[in-house]
Amino acid sequence: MQARDQGLVLKAACLYTTAFLLTLLLHELGHALMSWALGGAPVLHNSYVDSRTPNLSDRASLLIALAGPVLSLGQGILFLLLARGSRSGSSRALFGLYLGVFGVINFLGYVMTSPFVPYGDLGQVMTLLHVPTWGAVLAAVLAAAVLVVIIRSTGNWFLRFVPTVEGQAAKEAFLTKRRAMQALVFWPWVVGSIVITVLSWPLPTVLSIIYPIMSPLVLGSAFGQALRNPSFGAAETPSLVRTPAWVPVVALLVLAIVYRALQGGVAL
Repeated sequence: MQARDQGLVLKAACLYTTAFLLTLLLHELGHALMSWALGGAPVLHNSYVDSRTPNLSDRASLLIALAGPVLSLGQGILFLLLARGSRSGSSRALFGLYLGVFGVINFLGYVMTSPFVPYGDLGQVMTLLHVPTWGAVLAAVLAAAVLVVIIRSTGNWFLRFVPTVEGQAAKEAFLTKRRAMQALVFWPWVVGSIVITVLSWPLPTVLSIIYPIMSPLVLGSAFGQALRNPSFGAAETPSLVRTPAWVPVVALLVLAIVYRALQGGVAL
């Protein structure tokens, strides 16, 4: 791996992991704030919320369960719209793109698992709304299809962060683009999955280890779409390449400390 590719991997992995952790925290904060608004005394943890409210009504349980996924959906829509209208190749733009895809993945992923994980957020919603099994399965299938379409469309947006190399033959240019996309998608997934799992230990549920590993796999559709695009990458060297590596590293360290500190819970 060339030095420039190594630098890109480091920065992208830090931005990816920071965006993933922030998505998790915002999701749980949505649950906690809804519980608090309904008169509860929630304790916010990094991967779950203890409502500490006895005898919750079905309506309250429904609203609390919905709050996290709906906040993630809003996050995803907002940042994907910003990414769609952007032409920037900055580290901030890549961070926003990660926030967009993770927000959508979070929401639609819960829809996809709702027939099989009744204790998950939208699994609880389906139960409380008395949605039949076939309805939950249909929703899961539709969610999977929509997710692939959305994430595939971001493949071309990732190309904004792929630095070009002048004078390369077509085959060499393709290999350069593939290495860059690996640095933006594949290696951040590998590194991020490890870091998130370590920061979440001890894991409260099996899903806590499955989620950071399995949910981003859909980014493979963005990877493939980018490679199929005949255009190579950014017209100019993306400013992400010039971003000092310490900036995303410090951002990750700060959020990792916050995330880990919430392991013991904070009462709202």
